[in-house]
Amino acid sequence: MQIDQLIKELIATGTMNDETLTELNRMLAEFSAGKLDPDDEVYLRALHARLTGSVMAEPADAAERPATERLDGLSIGEWRDRALKAEAELQALRAPSGNGDAA
Repeated sequence: MQIDQLIKELIATGTMNDETLTELNRMLAEFSAGKLDPDDEVYLRALHARLTGSVMAEPADAAERPATERLDGLSIGEWRDRALKAEAELQALRAPSGNGDAA
């Protein structure tokens, strides 16, 4: 679902206080201008899901998705691959060497 639709549905609930309405209208204007902060998008999707009792809506297409986040230069997939490699290396170190050495 598009962000503008989420915002319009939130406003239509009639349960928003003045401060929240101001923020929703600001985010709607930023979305229309193509300048919505990715954190605001996450907030809107979570708020909409909580208030409507629906599942948190995913972006409709890749162009609407925020940029992939990175931590210390790695994506979540790269961190996963790194962790799996480290676990495999640990298992190899813990495995009996099979060369007859007694520990």
